[in-house]
Amino acid sequence: MNNEQDQNQDLTTSKAGEIQNTPRAGDFMSDRRKDILRIVIKEYVSSYMPVSSDAIVNKYRLPISPATVRNEMAELEREGYITHPHTSAGRIPSDKGYRFFVEHLMERPGSLSVPEQHTIQHQFYQIQLELNEWLRLAASVTARTAQNVAVVSSPHAFDSRLKRVELIGVQERLALMVVVTQDGTIKEQMLSLDEPTAQEELSNVSSRLNSQLFGQNRVQIDNKIKDWTDEFLVNIANRLSETLRGLEQHNDTQLYREGLANMMNQPEFNDITRLRQVMQSIESGPALPTIIPEVLTSDEAGVQVIIGGENRFEDLRLLSVVLARYGIDGQLVGVVGVVGPTRMEYNRSISTVKYISQLMTNLLTERSGSY
Repeated sequence: MNNEQDQNQDLTTSKAGEIQNTPRAGDFMSDRRKDILRIVIKEYVSSYMPVSSDAIVNKYRLPISPATVRNEMAELEREGYITHPHTSAGRIPSDKGYRFFVEHLMERPGSLSVPEQHTIQHQFYQIQLELNEWLRLAASVTARTAQNVAVVSSPHAFDSRLKRVELIGVQERLALMVVVTQDGTIKEQMLSLDEPTAQEELSNVSSRLNSQLFGQNRVQIDNKIKDWTDEFLVNIANRLSETLRGLEQHNDTQLYREGLANMMNQPEFNDITRLRQVMQSIESGPALPTIIPEVLTSDEAGVQVIIGGENRFEDLRLLSVVLARYGIDGQLVGVVGVVGPTRMEYNRSISTVKYISQLMTNLLTERSGSY
């Protein structure tokens, strides 16, 4: 069996659902104990059956006796890495055991196979300019590839930058301001004017704002107009700044969920009451809408993993969540992730989330550059 793998440089783990690094204490476990824990997790993920010491010795032909394996398993249980259900002689991983596996024992997540990548890329580039279709497709592909539930959030603009503003006269003292940001967002705002203003003057103001504020964010606009002396121009620029602020604070991020039927294939949820509870939590519970904004604003990069009981949300205690940001950091970002039982194939889930998030980043960067 292999020794402990190098720590993943692109994997961030999360404790208590708070999106932060956890202390690493893996250096204190013996290699033999690590191997046994790895086997217990591998067998349990594959079969959903408690793993006995005899089964480990017989299948893996370990050069140690079943009694020695039992002693090592007893120590792993005492330290909280495995546990035993009811009166079974076998053992199953605990959340702590899964955490140790993800951080120290799991092989470095690789890439999806080349045929898989080509198939996914082809699907995405068929709908290259349709963002909503991208998001639905990302959720569908992620769920199918990871064989779990997928969640994808619409991209959120944290740094809206002006592409164009137009003022259209509606009445003598009323104008429509149309603001277009560089990520393609369009916002319309009605403005009350102090004096009757002709369309010619409104168009002139639009032209001046566009020439001087193109590509600027709200803070830059506020700083730039401090020295302006044209009161009418300053008033319109202030309303423009307020509109950009509203876009940044707008919190209607849409979540796309796919693959809920995959939960029906998981033996953990054969009980219909438990299955209903889990599906309701994923579809309408407060956990995901709370966790995802935390991922969006987190300083951590890479894939983030929350395992079962680490989560502060009671309705996700039976589940693990694998998440990664996509998009343009500091400007336009969303989240793609996998939700499944703690007994998930973490390597596969992490590889899937990592690939789809990078593909979405590339597509969104191309899309933003096309405006």
